[in-house]
Amino acid sequence: MRNKKISADISEEASTMLSSYCKKHERSKGFLLEKMIRKFCSDEAIVATPSTSANIATVEKKPVKRFVPPTVEQVFEYCNERCNNVDAQNFVDHYTANGWMRGKVKVKDWKACVRTWEKSNQAKVKNNENLGGNW
Repeated sequence: MRNKKISADISEEASTMLSSYCKKHERSKGFLLEKMIRKFCSDEAIVATPSTSANIATVEKKPVKRFVPPTVEQVFEYCNERCNNVDAQNFVDHYTANGWMRGKVKVKDWKACVRTWEKSNQAKVKNNENLGGNW
């Protein structure tokens, strides 16, 4: 999983607590330290840097990717590229009106939303064809 050893300067009391926890749960100190670092630094990268006495884990923040709503032209180009029947203006208007939310979750990838619209349009066309023949 990782190729560098992670160590940290901790107090004697914390070291004894960590040792007893390792014995109780049959885990290594490295596993528990890595788990704690992942839990408390989930959106940050862990980088082991050499120190004068030992390798001490330091934390560097990753750049955050922010969602930028697409323009109608971008959606139109993507729909033409995929050769689907999604109306770009209708798509942008729908998600703009809803604050670029799908239910209670913010949209992260608008192209995935276009693909979903494409699938639902195909299902509607098939359903209309099936109903049209029976009437």
